Amino acid sequence: MGRNSRERRAAKQRARRRRSGRASGEGTSPFGDPLCDCPHCRADLRPDEFGAAGLGSVRAMSPGATPTPEEIERWVLAAAYSGRDNAEISRRVATDLAAPGVEARLVDTVIGSCLLRGVRGMWEGGWQPRDAAELASRRLDPLQRDYLTDVILGETQRYAESTIDPRWRAQLDELGGSLWWRSDQPHLDQWRTRQGRDRSTALQTAMTVLGFCLTLPRTTKILPLPGEASVPPERPGRGDVDDKVLARIRALLAKAESTEFPDEAEALSSKAQELMTKFSLDRALLDADVDGAGRTPGTGSATARRIWLDAPYVSAKSLLVHVVATANRSRTVVEDKTGYVTVVGEEVDLELVEILTTSLLLQANRAMLAHGSQVSRFGRSSTRSWRQSFLVSYSSRIGERLHEANAASQATVDTESSGRLLPVLAAREQEVEALFGELFPRTRARSVSVSNAAGWAAGKVAADLASLDGRSSLTG
Repeated sequence: MGRNSRERRAAKQRARRRRSGRASGEGTSPFGDPLCDCPHCRADLRPDEFGAAGLGSVRAMSPGATPTPEEIERWVLAAAYSGRDNAEISRRVATDLAAPGVEARLVDTVIGSCLLRGVRGMWEGGWQPRDAAELASRRLDPLQRDYLTDVILGETQRYAESTIDPRWRAQLDELGGSLWWRSDQPHLDQWRTRQGRDRSTALQTAMTVLGFCLTLPRTTKILPLPGEASVPPERPGRGDVDDKVLARIRALLAKAESTEFPDEAEALSSKAQELMTKFSLDRALLDADVDGAGRTPGTGSATARRIWLDAPYVSAKSLLVHVVATANRSRTVVEDKTGYVTVVGEEVDLELVEILTTSLLLQANRAMLAHGSQVSRFGRSSTRSWRQSFLVSYSSRIGERLHEANAASQATVDTESSGRLLPVLAAREQEVEALFGELFPRTRARSVSVSNAAGWAAGKVAADLASLDGRSSLTG
């Protein structure tokens, strides 16, 4: 197949993806229009129009001519949008922009401006720092991920600390980067020197990261964006105790997951369960006392977070998230093509749902892999169907165990405490349902197929042996 034929085929494929994305509401850029609002950008710089046209503009530049900022922006955007389908375009644009006759500071300034707007567009498209890191781990190489982290941290400096939601700030802290560069100079050249890379490689990295930001599909916004949040005052009685308890729970979880002795794992699990039960009870009673002082029960406590799952078997793994969330008065929506589950619930419940889900997934994966590859009686590989059935069975049985545990725990609550807790729990449930309906007005139920009886049986056994390390709600 000739080069022209390949380019035409690639253009047709991009056009089909764009049309399909618009019809489904997915796969479109977070921007309705290109970054630049000037007339030539609105007319020309569309994702399916990039490539040869944008590259031709660069190649046609006269030797020794100084490009304008508008021209640089056009070429950078062309390379960013085309890079995913044709890396050769970004390489050639990077080579031209790295030429001695092109002012490096001007190029770096333009690219930096595009990246700031690209990151903001990513946030406005519904993504968060943790999401960006998860997606980058699947789509970018380590060098590109390092650059993306710097860009995200640099973009955050545009906002006052009081306008950044604490949950957003916590996700930024998880990225692990720092503001190491000088703010009075363009970041890109400083990063290039720090990484020991040539200028062309640095430019191509920047344009690849820009393309990553620009081409993410839209998703549901679940947190206030930086610059738009209003940080509330700390609620009475909440402080370092929460972090200390959660740290102890996580430490017990880690030991339970690593030990090879079932008895030790069970003892550690019992201790973790004891701490989590007390933790949930104390928080709920605290809410009951505060609400008794005149505040509407449960007001403002419902929120959402995404739990990311590793391929394969995302659908089956999402079922485990669902049963754990249901046991903790939370609702879930799965996006298996992207690889995450959105959980809606009260903040402390979501924290414990994530802790328990992570632990159970580790245990399930370890038990599943211990069985090795599977072969049917006809001599054909049945590993995939076996593992799919294993995970579905495991999740179903875990859901039953959590329901039994919650019923037993609820029976231990005395009458006085129950009377104080019920209004708070009822208000929380109403809040969760209201927020879920607001975030996801249209959802549909789905099923996960099972076709391997041996895998189903093994999953049930593994679930019976699993440590319910982080079982949270005693009143669920």
